[in-house]
Amino acid sequence: MPAKPRSFADLARGTERALREAGVAHVFVGSLAVAAFGVPRTTADVDVMVDYREEDAPLLAEAFRRHGFLVGPEDLKDALTEGSHCTVHDTRSAFHVDLAPATGPAGEEAIRHAIRVEWHGTVLPIAAPEHTIVMKLVYGSEQDVEDALGIYVRQGSRLDTTRMREFARRQGVLRALRDLERKAVE
Repeated sequence: MPAKPRSFADLARGTERALREAGVAHVFVGSLAVAAFGVPRTTADVDVMVDYREEDAPLLAEAFRRHGFLVGPEDLKDALTEGSHCTVHDTRSAFHVDLAPATGPAGEEAIRHAIRVEWHGTVLPIAAPEHTIVMKLVYGSEQDVEDALGIYVRQGSRLDTTRMREFARRQGVLRALRDLERKAVE
């Protein structure tokens, strides 16, 4: 009997199980962070940053396979080498996972400051709202800025503005953050 089609929530749960099984530090970013802290929107993928080494790639690929995903160890190694992401295909739905190696200070900070959030029956480590706002400003598309504004408005006084501004300064988007802060009070 074929496996039941997977919902988006099941995709996130399966991703979390595979990553925990592989024993790698990770943090969900992108639309899941927006849904947790801002204004939810539709999406076709789960974005996750993963702290792994080249020698972890076979174990990580196998953990994904056991949970109904397709990704090869070479794809995971290439993402590390190229400093990019790789697509983890879901065999049970049209959804997919965009997996990015957590290399560099921004990835390390995302994992270090992750907030454990209960989402559809499972607890996920999700990038803090301050981190998500700043990284959305770094990427800078119209949708990213809209997402950042939604998080800023919804989180309000709960934000650690000192830490967020320092992170924005290090990422080169302090002026954009100041503009967002002004827009939020208009």
